[in-house]
Amino acid sequence: MSPADPTPDLTAVAAVADEHAARLADLDPLLPAPPPLSPGAGKLITAPAGAAIAWYQESAVGTAARTWDPAKRHNLEVRLAGADRATTLGALLDTWFDLLHGATTPGDTDSAAVLELPSRDTEAVLALVHRGFAPVSTIAARTAGRPGPTPLTDATIRPATPDDLDTLVALNLEVVEYDAPFGKVTPREDTAEALRNQLVFLLGEPRPAVWVAVRGDRVLGHVHLQLPPTSRWARRYTSAPEVAYLASLGVTAAERGTGIGSALAAHAHRVLDDEGIPVTLLHHALPNPRSTPFWYSHGYRPLWTMWLRRPVRR
Repeated sequence: MSPADPTPDLTAVAAVADEHAARLADLDPLLPAPPPLSPGAGKLITAPAGAAIAWYQESAVGTAARTWDPAKRHNLEVRLAGADRATTLGALLDTWFDLLHGATTPGDTDSAAVLELPSRDTEAVLALVHRGFAPVSTIAARTAGRPGPTPLTDATIRPATPDDLDTLVALNLEVVEYDAPFGKVTPREDTAEALRNQLVFLLGEPRPAVWVAVRGDRVLGHVHLQLPPTSRWARRYTSAPEVAYLASLGVTAAERGTGIGSALAAHAHRVLDDEGIPVTLLHHALPNPRSTPFWYSHGYRPLWTMWLRRPVRR
């Protein structure tokens, strides 16, 4: 296969994909079987022992995705075979950047080149480092029943109500602002509105999905979950037959480190375990000095890592 070949050998692409899938199955049993690389999904790129689909998405104004991602995402989904996977990935990236050169504006910090790779598939990542990518966020996974630390706090946990909506929006904005310097999250003029719309939906779910930690009548922190069927969009990230998604947990700045976050996490995990959900996923900012140790002490581990180059062209 050659990047310049106008008619890639689809049989060779399929062989690469099969080897890639077998390797990942051995590497991490929580990973899903990779879907076929369909040329109709984007631009097919090939290299010796490698193949990828390049595709573009732009977040619509007023959607939550504009806060959690750059507005313009140039995505690459890769399949790697052979022994020298760093060289293979480097060749795919170089071909991709040739395609992006005329489609991106130098210095546009609201555009990014994005790859999501299995976290344990580390042999090729030096190719990303050498091309200016940084690991900015992780999808972490917790399997049911995993223990966490015993929470020590005088705060109590109760279900959130519509009367808490303004406070919940403010707490979620604190999470956004705290994560923003780490490269993926982007606070915007419509962020508060998007968060409010999301919370209104969750507060209207038939089962409680949002809880707050309170001391007296003061709300100090929150956690909110997506349970099936709302969470089923996340099933593509894992081999588990069902999945929940922990969408947000935050504690107001003055109360961080006091055990409130652990109490909220423990409560959410009891709900999830009682529901019999085998795997819970969440996103967290990998460079965040609080969230990374916090989540891994509560039974999570990295499953997918997002590598970002932002802007695409400097």
